[in-house]
Amino acid sequence: MVCIKNMEVVIIGSEMTLFECEDLIMEKSDDVWLVPGGYELLGIMLKGARPFPVGISGNCLYFQYVKPCFGIFALLLENCKEIEALKKDFLKNGFEKKK
Repeated sequence: MVCIKNMEVVIIGSEMTLFECEDLIMEKSDDVWLVPGGYELLGIMLKGARPFPVGISGNCLYFQYVKPCFGIFALLLENCKEIEALKKDFLKNGFEKKK
């Protein structure tokens, strides 16, 4: 599993509520997929009890990250080379596309 500290992510929102984070991801993204908690996104285990949005806009990837004791963060991974592979995986797994 990948450590988030070792990735070049940009924090676009910190210590947010779940709904604030989801709204921000929806706002910033052209395509949004609902993925279940426990899904490994580029080796990062996404934590959550219900499906939540992962956004794509061009080659940018938006997702939420829960850091225990610190809360929910909205993260941006720019120049993501795995966008097309992720889209195929989302389709293969039958994840719902929101937008």
